[in-house]
Amino acid sequence: MQPYHVTSSFTRIVHAEPAQAREVLLRIDPMRSLADRLSALGLDDRALWCDGAEELSYRLLWRFGDDQGNAILAWQLSVDSDGSDRATLTARLSGRGSDAGARRRVLASWTLLEELAERQTQRLARAIDDHVDTDELEREDEPARPELRVVG
Repeated sequence: MQPYHVTSSFTRIVHAEPAQAREVLLRIDPMRSLADRLSALGLDDRALWCDGAEELSYRLLWRFGDDQGNAILAWQLSVDSDGSDRATLTARLSGRGSDAGARRRVLASWTLLEELAERQTQRLARAIDDHVDTDELEREDEPARPELRVVG
């Protein structure tokens, strides 16, 4: 596999434990909203979304047209702890072109692709926070379970 020609990473702090944040990402379809927005632009006939080889990785194969090459854009999502014991969501976007012309197109469009990736990272961080807040509210609404006491 060829190396990627360009890579950018975007990190956001999320208000959840890393395990909780990861669980939310696995529960939701994290790239669906981005795929829907790109589809609204009419990209469907030139692009193919697929899950990557690793968990929480996604790829977009973008055909530029007959004999004009293609680009592969890869997103890798991860949740870690920072040095202050806060959970962080990181989205890493990498891109490469199939030939010299396709590489030029990827590099020329990289600023726009970075903006899309940065906004998607912000949306995912908000989604994690919202899901965790909702889960905590639902747990607070549960009736208290009676405690059993052993009497001897």
